[in-house]
Amino acid sequence: MLVKINSINEEKHKVKVTMLDIDDFGGIIALEKLELDLPYNDDSIIYILKNSSYAAIFTKDNNNTIVLANGITLDELDSEKKKTIDTVLNKK
Repeated sequence: MLVKINSINEEKHKVKVTMLDIDDFGGIIALEKLELDLPYNDDSIIYILKNSSYAAIFTKDNNNTIVLANGITLDELDSEKKKTIDTVLNKK
């Protein structure tokens, strides 16, 4: 899922995020605020989230624990928005 990182509590191994979506016109839509668990055995996820404003994250099935995170820069986010717009325009 695409998220904006709101805050990280390393002591409690929690991260607050806003789940996002990109609409057909390239606008960013906030869908839902979530509090997710950080893994206790993987500091790399904490490092990625601390150094990113946006991220693509994956969680365990039926669980709130993040198992994979990939930081996304504003340039990469803009590129994804452009791809979405281009896809919609090419369908018409």
